[in-house]
Amino acid sequence: MKKLKIIFAGTSDFSAEHLKMLINSSQSIIAVITKPDLPSGRGQKIIFSPVKKIAINNKIPLLQPKNLNDKSFQKKLSTLNLDIMIVVSYGKIIPQEILNIFPNGCINVHPSLLPRWRGSSPIQSSILHGDKKTGISIIKMNEKIDSGNILHVIECNISPKDTTQTLSIKLMKIGIQALSEVLKKISKNIIFERQQDEKNAILSKKIYKTDGLLNWNLEAIKLERLIRAFNPWPICYFFLNNQTIKVWEANVINILNSNSKIGEIISCNKNGIQINTFNNVLNIKKLQFPGKKIMHIKNILNSTHNLFPVGVVI
Repeated sequence: MKKLKIIFAGTSDFSAEHLKMLINSSQSIIAVITKPDLPSGRGQKIIFSPVKKIAINNKIPLLQPKNLNDKSFQKKLSTLNLDIMIVVSYGKIIPQEILNIFPNGCINVHPSLLPRWRGSSPIQSSILHGDKKTGISIIKMNEKIDSGNILHVIECNISPKDTTQTLSIKLMKIGIQALSEVLKKISKNIIFERQQDEKNAILSKKIYKTDGLLNWNLEAIKLERLIRAFNPWPICYFFLNNQTIKVWEANVINILNSNSKIGEIISCNKNGIQINTFNNVLNIKKLQFPGKKIMHIKNILNSTHNLFPVGVVI
């Protein structure tokens, strides 16, 4: 079995776990690419990506190009005499000039059952649209977004309570397993490819913070999915008394409340805040006030009453 010389490209926690597996495998990690450092938080401190921290701790040469189309960067990559590039949640499109450098090409670990949910938010999209299953697809990359030939797929069930955070952890474990299996096959030169069915291709949308604003004109089931899909980021929210209140957990109550207005608080008790929506009632169980911890509604009501008066439209 051939020992592959690998360059790894990734940025997030999801990709960092895959890098850990590779470091502990029989393969050879020659270099790591991650996005340039960016200031974060109120203090605008420079934060290293999870992938950068692992590369530094393991003394792996690190590259942080601002522009992947830079010819000098591409030339530097070509001089490393690498076999393959592995891309996991890197956050930048890899140009064809880089894809052409490696004899075994570039492979990508993508958290969906391609061609469903190509693009930047596959995990969130699977929850938002009520999918019953998702999975990991490992593809050989081409110049188009997530459209390369499929090398390996492992499916994963989505539970009715999964958030993007919990589903990401499930998929991370599956992704590590799938990547390990694919690399063994590539090392033995027994890998097979199959084309994606373009008729079934769906592109997931880029998510912005403003997408988290809860719109009571939607059905309660869609709002509940949105809350799970946007946990841990960007977190859904609504406005009350000029405060932005974040919503961390909710459930649907199947009651048609035709006598109440859409967005009206119809009840508030230890079980939650019940808000009338376009169809059925959304029961908010956990929320967060600005600068405060996440709290269950029963604990909030123990300390403060009349925060959510019945009859008020929010």
